[in-house]
Amino acid sequence: MPVFTRATAAVLTTSALAVTTLAVTTAPATAIHGGQNTTVTDHPYAMLLTTPDGLQACGGTLVAPTKVLTAAHCVDDATATDMKVIGGRTELASTKGTVRAISSIALHPGYDQTGLVNDAAVITLAQPMPYATLPVAGPKDKALYRVGSTAKAVGWGRIARDTNATRLKSASLTLSPIAQCDPFTDSTDTLAKKVCGTPPAGTQNSICRGDSGGPLVAGGKVIGIVTTGNKYCDSELLKSVFVRTSAVAADLGLPVN
Repeated sequence: MPVFTRATAAVLTTSALAVTTLAVTTAPATAIHGGQNTTVTDHPYAMLLTTPDGLQACGGTLVAPTKVLTAAHCVDDATATDMKVIGGRTELASTKGTVRAISSIALHPGYDQTGLVNDAAVITLAQPMPYATLPVAGPKDKALYRVGSTAKAVGWGRIARDTNATRLKSASLTLSPIAQCDPFTDSTDTLAKKVCGTPPAGTQNSICRGDSGGPLVAGGKVIGIVTTGNKYCDSELLKSVFVRTSAVAADLGLPVN
């Protein structure tokens, strides 16, 4: 992923993760398709990752007062001055909330951009955020990953192919076998590393462009990080893929509860 600069900001915000000649399994996704409006009051841990000029690029989860969990592809090759983090902002056009500079960025040591393996990173903020944090699911939280159970994705991503979001949204998803997220997963992927979310019956819920790095929440914990899925933001490939936080937390130095 290119460095976040003013020259690339608009491209990253409006066309990052668009369809290319690469296989769909190699391109990250980015937004909430379907779902419902929500607020940072309901999800105080939801963090915006933006360019220095305030253009939204990705999402993240406040897991400690100075720690934000996000996707590695959101910050790969970025420096601390290429981005900032905003908390407490429901509406993208608003000036509400708290803006924090970044002190450092740490990618998962096993991150592989080709297959989006271990697509996780931790941002350390220069100052604490004044918002409630969300615990990170660990190895003892296997029940939260049970196939057939429900989890919620949260983000500011697009709501349709050509429609940018204006506010925070959430979408309930059904946790499903990894093969059900084909073509955004392949035969080497397993539920030990990734999570597949599909729309509950009667919905068209999925992540979309702009949601990358944001949380998948269940049982009061962040159980996943948006990594790829319905990048077209239409109704044909309603698949949402997440990094399993219980598989990456220890390597990122994050405490689990």
